[in-house]
Amino acid sequence: MDWPARPLPTYHFASDADGVRHLIIDDSDADCTGWQVEVRQREQVDHRPFRRSVVFGTGSQVNLRGHGPARRAWTAAIGWAANSAHILLPDGSRHPVQGFAL
Repeated sequence: MDWPARPLPTYHFASDADGVRHLIIDDSDADCTGWQVEVRQREQVDHRPFRRSVVFGTGSQVNLRGHGPARRAWTAAIGWAANSAHILLPDGSRHPVQGFAL
């Protein structure tokens, strides 16, 4: 596995009103242009881009339901039935998503 010269930024997780899980990276921590999440669910593999979105809350207490102050962040949908997920960077490196029960 190819790792970038510096570590990935801290990321958080939040579910939307439909229960879809999202990976969240604060706008001030990184520019995620060209980043994707590779999601495996059942026998299917999907690549989902990071997009700039509005999230709510402060610090790691992030949510997608409107509770707390609004802020900009990069988000990528993992889904609700994922078996595994990896962050794919434009440099070709692939990093397992950690810290969230998939």
